[in-house]
Amino acid sequence: MADEDAERVLLGMLMSSSKAVDEATDILSGQDFYLPKHAVIWSTVVAMWADNQPTEPGAVRRVLEEAGELARAGGDLYLFRCVEDVPTAAGTASYYARVVRDWSKRRIVAESGMRIVQGSKNLQIPVDALVDSAQRDIHQAVVGMEQPNVSAVADLIDDELDHLQALVNGEVPRGISTGLGALDELIGGWQPGQLVIPAGRPGMGKSVAGLGFARSAARRGIPALVFSLEMSKRELMHRLISDVGEINLYRITSGTLDQHDITRARGARDRIAGWPLHIDDQARTVAQIRSTARRFRQKHGALGVIFVDYLQLLTSTTKSDRRDLEVAQFSKELKALAKELQTTVIAACQLNRKNEDRGDKRPQLSDLRDSGSLEQDADIVILLHRDDYYEKECPRAGEADFIVAKHRNGPTDTVQVGAPLHYSRFVDYGY
Repeated sequence: MADEDAERVLLGMLMSSSKAVDEATDILSGQDFYLPKHAVIWSTVVAMWADNQPTEPGAVRRVLEEAGELARAGGDLYLFRCVEDVPTAAGTASYYARVVRDWSKRRIVAESGMRIVQGSKNLQIPVDALVDSAQRDIHQAVVGMEQPNVSAVADLIDDELDHLQALVNGEVPRGISTGLGALDELIGGWQPGQLVIPAGRPGMGKSVAGLGFARSAARRGIPALVFSLEMSKRELMHRLISDVGEINLYRITSGTLDQHDITRARGARDRIAGWPLHIDDQARTVAQIRSTARRFRQKHGALGVIFVDYLQLLTSTTKSDRRDLEVAQFSKELKALAKELQTTVIAACQLNRKNEDRGDKRPQLSDLRDSGSLEQDADIVILLHRDDYYEKECPRAGEADFIVAKHRNGPTDTVQVGAPLHYSRFVDYGY
C-alpha cells in the first residue's frame, strides 16, 4: 500500500535541490517510506543536507558506498534513475512529500485495523484496552506523532529567547488563567503538558475549584473539557448558572427561584452559550477520557484544559488487589495524556482523614489518598482548606486557602481566596 513512484520522484527532487530537502523534512520522516531502500536514501540525503554537503547523486553515492549502504539503497544506477524520473513539469517537493505521508497514514490505519481484528478474537484483552490501542494508532496517523521529536538545543534557544521577550513585552500570556489573580501570580497560569491536582477533604470545594478553572479557560475562548464522575450534567449546569448568574445554588437545587432569579439565569445562559466548554458525565476510565479528548482535539484543533472530577472515582480496566497501585496508574496515564495532547489536565483528588487528627486541620502532601505517586506525577498540587468548615464562627468565615504544596517549576506558597460557595465559586481575596 504505497505510491512507489511518488517516493522515487521525491528522492530525485531531493538530490536535485537543497530547497526540496528543506520543504520535505518539515513533512516526512524516514519511517514514512514504504520501500526500505528509499528510507536509506532519505536518511543519507537528509544527513548530508544537515551537514551542508552537496546532495547530488554522485555525492550521495559516495557517502552510501563509504558506509557500506549502497547495495541497500538499490545501487548507484538507481540513484541516477531517481533523478531522471523527476517529471519536467513536476510539482513541488512538499506536494510529493504529502503524497508519501498520506500513504504512510493509510498503512498505519490498515495495520491498526488488522490488530483490532486479531485482538478482538483474544478474550484475554480487555475491550477498553483494545479500543484505546486502536484510537492511539489512528490518532498518531492523523497528527503525525510517530515522527521523531528530537531537537538540538541550538535549534531551540533563539525561539525560546524570542518567547521570553514577548512575555516581558506582554505580547503573549504566561499561561491559561486560573481565574484567580493571586494564584496566577504564583504559578503563572496553566501550562501545556501539566498535571494539576487540586485536593481536599469532602466538602472543601474541589469540584467548585476545578469547574472554575475550566470555566475561566472557556470564557477566554480556550476549549475546555469537564469529565464528571460524581455529578450529572444537570448538576454541573446548576453550578455554572449559580456562578455566572450570581444566584444562590440552594434556590436552584430546591426549586425556590423567583422571577428575578430566572431573569439572571437567562442572562447567564446567554454568556455560557458562547463558551467552548464541554461536559461528559459518562466516562469512567482513563481510556474513555483519553478517547474522548483525542477525538475532541482532532475535531476542534485545540484543547486547553481537561478537568477530571475526581480521580479516586475512576475505574481500572485491569484487575488489581491494591487500590493504591490503580490510582498510581491513573495519575501516570493522565500525565501522559497531558503531554500527548499538550493540554493541562486538572484531576481533583480526595485527601485522607489524617489532617483531621491535627490541631489546625491544615492538609499536607502526605495526606493525598491512596497513592504517593500522585505527588510524584503532578506538576502542581493545590491543597484546599477552609477554617469555617471545622469552625463555623471562626474569624475567617467565607475564606479559603489554596495551599500550593508542590510546584515543579516555581515556588510554593499559600494563596488566600474568597469562598462564596453559595454562588459555586472561589474568588480573589477581598472581592
